[in-house]
Amino acid sequence: MIYQCNGCNKTTFETACPWCNSSQVSPSAELRVQHLTPLDPSFYPDFQYQSKGLIKDFLGKKKEQAQLNDLLNNVLRKYAQLKQPYFTNFIHTTRETASGSSDVGVPGPRFDGVYTERELFREVLIRKGFDELEGQPSLLDKLLLTTAFNSVYLGFSRELSRHIKTDLTETLRSWIEEAGTTFRSDLALFYYYLWENDVSYPSIQFTPQAGTTASVPLLPLAEFRKGLGWCESIYFHILVERLGSQLEHFNPNRFITMYLVDAMDGFQFEAFLVEIFQTIGFDVKETKKTADQGADLFVSRFGKNMVIQAKNYTGSVGNAAVQQAISAKAFYACDEAMVVTNSYYTKSAKELAGTAGVRLVDREGLQNYLDDYNQKLIEVFQAEAEES
Repeated sequence: MIYQCNGCNKTTFETACPWCNSSQVSPSAELRVQHLTPLDPSFYPDFQYQSKGLIKDFLGKKKEQAQLNDLLNNVLRKYAQLKQPYFTNFIHTTRETASGSSDVGVPGPRFDGVYTERELFREVLIRKGFDELEGQPSLLDKLLLTTAFNSVYLGFSRELSRHIKTDLTETLRSWIEEAGTTFRSDLALFYYYLWENDVSYPSIQFTPQAGTTASVPLLPLAEFRKGLGWCESIYFHILVERLGSQLEHFNPNRFITMYLVDAMDGFQFEAFLVEIFQTIGFDVKETKKTADQGADLFVSRFGKNMVIQAKNYTGSVGNAAVQQAISAKAFYACDEAMVVTNSYYTKSAKELAGTAGVRLVDREGLQNYLDDYNQKLIEVFQAEAEES
């Protein structure tokens, strides 16, 4: 079973979040403390029988579990019918990331007249026959988490399938070379892919009961952390090899430095960002130079679309750029919005971006992208040297 930690929003096959866990406690207690949500509706706590004592368990457990199973089957049937387009479209169009306290109340109009988009969505589903949400409003949050996970995992699995080799080390190296440090947060998805697609390696032994029993981890926590260490070792060797290659094949006449970026005009900066994002694995589309509604680039990866506002400035970037990105995200119905600059952001721009969920890439972040871009040039230089 795979879970999402509501504390750090990362996915894990463990019953104790590897990123948040700092003490050794029982799996059930860990689930309560960290609020790990199973990403398979069959394992939602709502559908698991809760013990009521030895005598009551003996008399009523079988009957109540049967009722819960019927409820689960009804929910799964309706969820499958409404997953497209309702759940997916709501995730792509809403700006809300978490439910509010009012969402757990009785559905319908209130005297204050203030309603969240999630509340309204719940009412839409109730009117479509999702009666269970009236008695279990928190069920909506879990179904949305599951939908979001399925969407991300679909894109992830397509990307990972290109890296699967007969040897585990070769597989990890191929994946990490392209994914970079995201392996630290996506390793659970990596294991999930292997398990779901029956890809077997002698050094990985999955727990057989994990697919049928709630709170049973796919791998022991110690094995998961061992896997993280293994990936970190591979990443370290990749960095060492890249630096060695750079020192051997460095060509200062063909490298892009931040000083060259500073000398670009706005159009040149946008064109260069196209190369940058293509280099790091995104599909990129430029917008028209006029009437772009605040969008300079569109990039996509793992099935998610992101609009980018490019700002080649000598001074600090303020609220206006963030507002343009927010408007473009809504106008083009994108999943995410980003502002990229060769400069830095004002405090108010950072606050607005944090509130609106806009990603900001400043001079230091752009330098990291430049490093990846130049690394690709190094590989080209190296290939040219070997051919000659």
